[in-house]
Amino acid sequence: MTYMYAAYSVAWIIIFGYLVVLGKRQSTLKKEIEFLKLHDK
Repeated sequence: MTYMYAAYSVAWIIIFGYLVVLGKRQSTLKKEIEFLKLHDK
């Protein structure tokens, strides 16, 4: 039973970490798009 708890914990940690990475990527892309919009004119 402890192995199952450990496996679920590891899975959720990986999912949470992946979501954090995706959030950072999205904010970086958003900033870059705004930068390009401002310098395109």
